[in-house]
Amino acid sequence: ALKPRLPRLQPVSSSTSQTAERWIASGNQLAGLGALESGVKFVAAYPITPASDSLEWIAQHIESVGGHLVQAEDELAAINMVIGAAYGGVPAFTATSGPGLALMAEAMGLAVASETPVVVMNVMRGGPSTGIPTKSEQSDLNMALYGLHGDAPHLVLSALGIADCHLACSWAVHLATSLQTLAILLSDQFIGQSLKILDPLPEVPFLAANSTYDQVESNYLRYQDTATGVSPAAYPGNPAGMYTADGLEHSESAVPSAKASDHLTQLNKRQRKLEHFDYGDYWADIRGSGSLALVCFGSLFTTLLEAQQQLADRGIAVQVIGLRLLQPFQHQQFAAACASARDLLVVEQNHQGQLLNYLTSLAASGCHWHSLARPGPILITPELVCQRVDEIQQPKTGGAP
Repeated sequence: ALKPRLPRLQPVSSSTSQTAERWIASGNQLAGLGALESGVKFVAAYPITPASDSLEWIAQHIESVGGHLVQAEDELAAINMVIGAAYGGVPAFTATSGPGLALMAEAMGLAVASETPVVVMNVMRGGPSTGIPTKSEQSDLNMALYGLHGDAPHLVLSALGIADCHLACSWAVHLATSLQTLAILLSDQFIGQSLKILDPLPEVPFLAANSTYDQVESNYLRYQDTATGVSPAAYPGNPAGMYTADGLEHSESAVPSAKASDHLTQLNKRQRKLEHFDYGDYWADIRGSGSLALVCFGSLFTTLLEAQQQLADRGIAVQVIGLRLLQPFQHQQFAAACASARDLLVVEQNHQGQLLNYLTSLAASGCHWHSLARPGPILITPELVCQRVDEIQQPKTGGAP
């Protein structure tokens, strides 16, 4: 069981004598709080802007819940330490930014193949290469979705605001442990390092699903092809639960195998457990309705909510869909969410329109797709979104849709 709530973030006083406690917190701090409250007991990481302050905050508090943080010599060491801890049954977490995520890619494939629960938070910044470390961007989406070698299905989540970093990180830990897989949580510099005054958040509704580890007795198949795709897992040290854990493809009994039948069985199993899981209503935050839906992920959700209000003041109703679960894509839920929309405007802070390309490759929709994609460091404003909405609703003669 978790200990009582962690020491809270600095209260903000006001001129009134009787006021409730309030917090001043960044998204990075709240992500760290969500990780610890959901059961994370081990963190390994290498400092990198703009993720470092999440790790600094965790370092101050993780021992109060019986956990430990290790500063690794580099990102490769950090992700492998996290995999090792998670293999031992300890919910584990690391945080990085784009260059670090690239270095972790090979080991993240090991987490997928060995079905070891690992959470990696990527606080995105301008790129490529060293790019613009101190400014926000959403240009790591393609790497998070497609950056692992081989067929390596995994979870990709997104925090939809400063306060939502708390919920999204907790959910990522819960899903990773429930499904025995890798979860990449996308944040960005804007929500990661911005401070917000807010009321104290409730405790997270998720706990790491340690129940997926069983005390097996006999006939143990670590990678058994179950109906759900989630296999039994024994704590290391259980004599009846010994098995080989490495990056090689394997049979259900964990014996390395190059057989096509074993490879196909494990590929199908790893895919099935993600696709058939019930993610509930947390997959997205949906506000309002209208014939035009604004779709985004990450920090732009709060921007679109402000644009929605500005448009409503002018008598224009739009829907806002903030995607918290990006992979696996929730086909039916997305179609139902935008069933009344004729137009979909995808808003994102990158140059290539990565989210638009991803959604149009997967979503079966009779809607007209539109894009507002702009790289950092200049942020997308509500006024720019409203301007783009006006262009969609009143297209120029002979112009493209």
